[in-house]
Amino acid sequence: MHITITGVHLEITEAIRNYTLEKIKTIEKYVPKGDSSAHAQIELSKTTHHHTNGDVFQAEAVVHIRGNDFTVRTTQDDLYKAIDTLKDMLTRELAAYKDKERSILRRGAYKVKQLLKKLTD
Repeated sequence: MHITITGVHLEITEAIRNYTLEKIKTIEKYVPKGDSSAHAQIELSKTTHHHTNGDVFQAEAVVHIRGNDFTVRTTQDDLYKAIDTLKDMLTRELAAYKDKERSILRRGAYKVKQLLKKLTD
């Protein structure tokens, strides 16, 4: 899986890059084996909101797997919290997608099995 990390109004240091890669690499278990087109674009940004004191960090991820795009965005007061929350949200999204894909496959296999039973009877 190819991962791209960019920063907006924020310098991406080696520590931030390594931390983000370490967290995002855990979602690779939801990517089908042999899918060379899978990629993730992570955007980390620092913003200030009108009514919020201090810095506000935003983390956004767009993950492309087998023609499907999953977009997740979170805003936190700490950059590392934002990255952790982003990973958790991505994990939930991709786990639901994988379960749905698996159940569709199983339903199709069940129909084929029933059809074969009818042919052998």
